[in-house]
Amino acid sequence: MIFKSISEDLNISKNDFFYLFILTVFSILITYTLISFNQVLGIYCSDVFIYLSNSLVFAGYQSSILYLYLSPVICILTAILFKLGFLSEASLYLVTGVFCIFANIGIYVLLKNKFSSLLSICGAFLFGSFSLTLLWWANGTLDVPAVALSIWTIIFTILAVDKDSKYYMIAIPLFVLAVFTRYTALFLLPLILLYYLSKHDFFTNLDLLIRTRQEFSKKLKSYIKSEEFRNILKSCAIAFVLLVLFSATILAYGSNLSFITQSSTFASGSKGEVIDNAYTTDTFFYLHDFPNFLYSDYVSFDNVIPVLNGSNPMSFFLIGLFAIGILLSGYKLINVKKKEESKYKYHVGILFVVLLAISILCFKVNSIITITIILIDLLILFSFLRKIGVDREIYSMDILMLAWLFVYFIFFTFFNIKVNRYIITVFPAFIYFVIYALNEILDLSKRFEFFEFKKQNLLNIIPIILIVFCIFSAFTFTSTVHYNEDFNKNKVISDYLTEYDSDYMSKDVAVFNQRSYNWFLKKYTIPITDDQL
Repeated sequence: MIFKSISEDLNISKNDFFYLFILTVFSILITYTLISFNQVLGIYCSDVFIYLSNSLVFAGYQSSILYLYLSPVICILTAILFKLGFLSEASLYLVTGVFCIFANIGIYVLLKNKFSSLLSICGAFLFGSFSLTLLWWANGTLDVPAVALSIWTIIFTILAVDKDSKYYMIAIPLFVLAVFTRYTALFLLPLILLYYLSKHDFFTNLDLLIRTRQEFSKKLKSYIKSEEFRNILKSCAIAFVLLVLFSATILAYGSNLSFITQSSTFASGSKGEVIDNAYTTDTFFYLHDFPNFLYSDYVSFDNVIPVLNGSNPMSFFLIGLFAIGILLSGYKLINVKKKEESKYKYHVGILFVVLLAISILCFKVNSIITITIILIDLLILFSFLRKIGVDREIYSMDILMLAWLFVYFIFFTFFNIKVNRYIITVFPAFIYFVIYALNEILDLSKRFEFFEFKKQNLLNIIPIILIVFCIFSAFTFTSTVHYNEDFNKNKVISDYLTEYDSDYMSKDVAVFNQRSYNWFLKKYTIPITDDQL
């Protein structure tokens, strides 16, 4: 009964299980293909060695605890496989791969909240076939797993606000898990708050507080006694327990809570450190390379950094659909039937534009200020649409997805440490507006008499063609990866050392590239630099 209730709230019917089965099979096959490919290719992202090393520590082996605060969720799960005897990088690939599968399924469920099953699976196939997604799929990095948890956090936040407050007890703990998977997931918090406040009309309550405090106090007392408030308290209690458990685990293994410093750095809008190898002042890096991130011609390596080169015409087609989706969403809000006219609509419009202009001017100053102003702007829009009686179902998800897009794109654009995989987190919102455009175009086409002849089957051809293209692109992706670098050379050296000296575990081993040797030798090694030679 519980499963049936959740399925109904998610708008998942019996027919959807067929689509979910197809999507799951596709996701599993892609995961298997990429795990096999990554085992041959080797580890090119040094962060993966940190997660493997951390997993060793959680599994009871000796290794570096310097970065133990990074991603305890993924590392603890990988450590379980290590303890079961699967002491291989494939264990980390498998754990991250499973999260990738849930990301794909999450895209479907998120879209199904508003669109048809066919369009929803089309959106999921898009996510599972983007070149950038596949480049970092099931290879031990945390970006796609963090996106997976972010998607499900947003799904249950929507359910908690719009359907039943009991879903807060899933949404908030998922948020904590997302943060402990990748700390940039902290930016989900303003999205959760935005959606919550949009339902409770923040500005009306603020006005009530200022003008009639007695009435506000009465309303507040009534809310405190409500089931929603109790469920929020319960969810916060669960979240606090998770926070304590992860923090205690990190401290128990001798590390520190540096994630607090890292999180506060993100929250302060820091631009990043100049000494980082990925530091760049190219503000529009993600913008001008975005077509390559969708469908690139081939992948090359600049030393160990993967670069997506060239862009497929399909990339520009999707970007065009995205732009149409944004415009149509705005047009629909402007022309929607209102239950009543507001005498303040022009004042609201002016305020909206002024705040938007201020946010643009603040962009070069601090990303957090810009994001805050934009979110206030969107909250004003929520409040205004509610005030004039527009049906919430028409606009709520559109504005939330727009907020998701703005929050992450602005932060990562402002942040001078730019790595292509960081921008994967905007893909769900991007796909939403692509599918929104397709949905509106198909609905519009149905109005023309030309399409009366087998119109449904004819119109369904468009998403079906997209799905076929996605499947082909996904399964041919590995053939587009060109590399001359030997990413397994440190493994070869480690294998030689273990065969040459069977007693190496009892000795101090000094190495370059400490991260990789900590993993391959399954022990803590001493780092050395060129200056020490």
